[in-house]
Order: sequence, then structure tokens, then C-alpha cells
Amino acid sequence: MASPAEYYCLDFGTLPDELYKPEVPVEEWQKHLKTAGKDGFAKDTLSSIAPIRAGELLERLIVYPLYMIMNAAPFLMPPVLWAAFGLRGCLYFVLIIFGIHGLLLATKPMGKTKPAQFILTERHIQKYNSIKWVWPQSLQPPNTPTQKIFCTIPHGLAPVGIVAYPAWSRLFGDFLNRPTAAPAVLKIPIISYFLKAIGYIDAASSSIKKAVSRGENVGVVLDGIAGMFQKDSKVEVGYVRERKGIVKIALTTGAPLVPCYGFGHSDMWRILLDPFGILEKISLALNVSVTPFCGRPFGLLPFGPPKRTPVLLAIGEPIIVPKVENPTNEQIEEYHSKLMDGYLEVFNKHKASYGWADKELKLV
Repeated sequence: MASPAEYYCLDFGTLPDELYKPEVPVEEWQKHLKTAGKDGFAKDTLSSIAPIRAGELLERLIVYPLYMIMNAAPFLMPPVLWAAFGLRGCLYFVLIIFGIHGLLLATKPMGKTKPAQFILTERHIQKYNSIKWVWPQSLQPPNTPTQKIFCTIPHGLAPVGIVAYPAWSRLFGDFLNRPTAAPAVLKIPIISYFLKAIGYIDAASSSIKKAVSRGENVGVVLDGIAGMFQKDSKVEVGYVRERKGIVKIALTTGAPLVPCYGFGHSDMWRILLDPFGILEKISLALNVSVTPFCGRPFGLLPFGPPKRTPVLLAIGEPIIVPKVENPTNEQIEEYHSKLMDGYLEVFNKHKASYGWADKELKLV
């Protein structure tokens, strides 16, 4: 007799394209779930690489670097162009960027009435990085009666495990999910247009509370820019010991907290750090990365695409919190401690199935 399902897994890299459409009911996705008993999935079974068509691969090899450069361009390109071409070259660049951004805003905004979460480029990311999600039975419908705050770590250079945007809005109950981003990111020309169209909101207390009050899920990458800087190949670091604001938000709204760990986020690119940690400190101060990085081939190409690293987003047990209008410091500490325990639990439960049996998670 088969043991009852305790964990569920959906492989977005192999999910048929004809099912990845808004009109397809979630029940069709459920037919493609894999299940495991209380011990979780077997060792090394969740680190496979899905096949990808040549056109999809080419799109990723081109658009991955383009997107990353566009994130950095408003901050890095003006001084470079100023040095190379003078004030005129710098002004031309700025005018072109803001001209394109203005043209996008002047046209009918994508996702104006409803977030456009079934994005082709994100679908290609799911295949390129063979994104898989695993979650416990407690999150499998019908065990999801309320909206939740999903807290993912580590950020890495880019937390690509979260890009299966419609899955957040349909797998764990019928709650529209709002991803969050740093306010500075939502001001970047062009990039901000597409992020807002997907449904992104500011990673600010007021924005998160408003979303929860509307009956929506919220997704937060909790360690933010600090989570980019992973320096030990044997130890993953979560910069979350001081991230207690999200716990206060959860208590004041009554929304459960869900710890999520993105296996593979730290392995996709090679981040170049100076020996004095100056760029890291500047990035943390600005809440925007200014650190150079390299991608394939062989981790040598500046701003290159990432390795085809499989990504496993492991979603932990929800932490049920009481709704408290004015939570005390003791209550915040209590549930923050439970969130920390949740990260360690979900990491240790699934690390062997991803092929990281010898790695440890350190929370700082």
C-alpha cells in the first residue's frame, strides 16, 4: 500500500506548453504533480535539467543578459558614456531610455486591468533553469483557506525560482499573488513597466498590508540585495536574522508566513567581489546591486547568461499567526523565531533531493 502524499512537486520545465495558459483550470496542472511520503523526495531526484527547444534557448541567451544590463544601465551607463563620449553622448542615452519608457506608458499598458502573469520570457526561464516547486500537504488544496505572505531566500543575483508567477496565484488557493520589489527597482525605466504589469508592488509595509487587505497573496524575497553575496561553496547564508518587519506585518494582518528556499539561486552566475567589500557595501546602501558578474560560457562572459542551473523552490510549512493590532516585541520575536526554524526545516528536508546533501544553511 502506497504511503500517503506528504509532499507535492510540479516541474515547470516539463509542464506541457498547452497547459500554461490562463484559461486552463488548475486541475489540469494538478494532474502533473509528483508526490512523496513523509521522508520527502529521493536523493538527487529534483535536480534534473529539462530539455529546451533551440529557439527558447536562443531567446534566453540573448534576453537574460539584456535584462540584467537594463537593470544596471540607468546607474552605470551614464557615467561610462560621459567618460567616453562626453555630455552629449550621456544625454542621448538618457533621452533614448526615457523615450522608450514614455512610449510604453503612452500605449495601452500591459496588464492594466489584471496582472499579465503568463509571460513568454518567464516561461522560457522555467525551461532554461528547469524550475521545480515542492510544497507540503498543508498547502495542497483544499488546505489553503486564506491568503499568505511567501518569504523566499536567498536572493542570489536574481531569484529566478519565483518567476512562475501564475503558480503563486493558483496552486495554493484562488488568491492573486503580488510579488514585491525594492522601490528603486520599480523606478527603473522600461524594466519597471513590465514588473508593474506582472503585478509587482513596493516591498513596503503599507503596500503589503493593502494587498493582504484586498485578499491577495504577497511574495517577498526577504534577504534582498544582501542575499546576493554567497561566499562559501559549502554553506548557504540567509541574511534574515534582523528582517523582522515582515513578521510585524503578518501579525497585524493575520496572514500566515510561508518560508521558501530557492536551491540553485547562488550557483547561476559568478559575482565579482573586490577584496575590500566596497561594492557590496555600496550595493547594500543603495539597495541596488552595483557589483559586476559573469555568466556562461565558463563563468567568464561579463553580464553573460547564467549556467543552466536547475532551480528548486522549496516551500515550507505555513506559520499561522494571530491577528494583533499592535503586536508586542515578544510576539514579533516569537514568530520570527518560528520563521527562522521554518527556513532550516525546509532546507534540510529537501537539500538531499536537490543534490546538496553536504551543504548547510546558516542564518545571520
